[in-house]
Amino acid sequence: MRVAIIGAGISGLAFAKVLSRFSHECVVFEKNDRIGGIWALSYPSVRLQNSREQYHFSDFPWPEDCDQHPTATQILTYLDRAIEHFNIDVRLNHKVIALEESGEQWKLSVRNGGAEETQLFDYVVVSIGQYAEGKIRPSFDGEELFSGTIVTERDVKSLDVFDDKRVAVVGFGKSALDMVSLAVDRARRVDHVFRTPRWLVPRLLGMHYTYLFFPRASTIFMPSWVHGSSVERSLHKSLPAVVKAFWEMITLVIRQHIRAHGKNHDTAGKARLDAITPTHPFVRDLRSATAMAPPRYFEYVGAGAIEPHQGELKGFDESGLCLSNGEHIDADVAVLSLGSNSPEFPFLPQHYRELLEGEPDGVQLYRHVLHPRVPRLAFAGYNHGFLHVPAAEIGALWLGAVMRDDITLPSSEEMERSLSAVRGWKRDHVQFEPSRSCAVSTRFQQYIDAMLLELKISRWRKMPNIFAECFSRYGASDYADVVDEYLAREPQAPHAVLQQDV
Repeated sequence: MRVAIIGAGISGLAFAKVLSRFSHECVVFEKNDRIGGIWALSYPSVRLQNSREQYHFSDFPWPEDCDQHPTATQILTYLDRAIEHFNIDVRLNHKVIALEESGEQWKLSVRNGGAEETQLFDYVVVSIGQYAEGKIRPSFDGEELFSGTIVTERDVKSLDVFDDKRVAVVGFGKSALDMVSLAVDRARRVDHVFRTPRWLVPRLLGMHYTYLFFPRASTIFMPSWVHGSSVERSLHKSLPAVVKAFWEMITLVIRQHIRAHGKNHDTAGKARLDAITPTHPFVRDLRSATAMAPPRYFEYVGAGAIEPHQGELKGFDESGLCLSNGEHIDADVAVLSLGSNSPEFPFLPQHYRELLEGEPDGVQLYRHVLHPRVPRLAFAGYNHGFLHVPAAEIGALWLGAVMRDDITLPSSEEMERSLSAVRGWKRDHVQFEPSRSCAVSTRFQQYIDAMLLELKISRWRKMPNIFAECFSRYGASDYADVVDEYLAREPQAPHAVLQQDV
């Protein structure tokens, strides 16, 4: 088959790499002059939140001289090398402007500079990412009066914008935390405004968080809509008190870690740390999408280099920000880090756009890959999580199995019931995940396990070493041979997918 992949971010490249192993001709169309998706558009000094061991193509590790948390530049260099290594056909400056069904194929209209061309493909994978439409930028009362500058983090092209300025950052996600931390050494004053503090993952006992949360002994406690093993199902169904106690212990440990940064500070310093310490259980945030605390963030807050303010931004006046609690914050630069707009698909036929864009909870996909009502079209990047790249690869492998009829999909109605169950669970449990879309986030292990089960591949990637399987952290390299293992099997009769929600 000829497969068109729209978008050259890491998910799209992962799909191209895996689907080409099925002897499909894969062509990646990228509208920009650079691969990398969001990494090519990122603000200065941004780093990968995850560690390099968890974020790479499973069979193509990072070079040894790469940082533990790679920079955007290092990520883009790595992707360039991966494209060459896997011989991926990427067409830069090729913008897909229209998709039209043509019998059992898709007709793609592509613009390259001033020229347009049309090509036929048997299958299309949409990989524009969940953040393609830019940052949320609401209008606020009085902003036309503000004498300073209002930007989103996407607008920050140089950190010089913070030099000797009073900087106020609004939000509590990764980007907001990066902004306040990057501004500290440059700004005259840094204020951090947020409605609700979220739990941040720190280094505990000098250990990287992946050593604590990536072994199976920890991931089995993660609440999820799907559990790939009978042990997990029994634990969450029969022993909920044990699960609750585990997360209460983690909450206590992290709360004490934060408060420890105030031991050498006065009452005001301790109050600042209390302001950024949530009152709800840690697991509530972790099951959504938890940010890692930037280096020295707690230290900066305790010392007063970052001044926290819990309140909602209501508007501006000439000199600064006006909060819902009556506070006023003098500022020269206001950075609004309020999340991303829901993705749009202007190249799709209108009736498919209405299906996908009309979802109040964001795009809902069966197995986080397919929409039940859109034939011969898949999505890459909506199964992202803390083990993002292997999840993308395994999602692509599952799609490859569907495309060659190794897996028989349920009816559209059955698939919609499945994704409805996932959506319902997220409405009850997910707090911060953008639009509660089909991201797997911290449920990465459950998702990967369930997909491998459906592919009839062992999810126990460290066996027969039972100790390593239970207590060592999972990384991308643990899945290096999954595609080879699947393709080496003798062809089997098509099998129906398992009745599970993923």
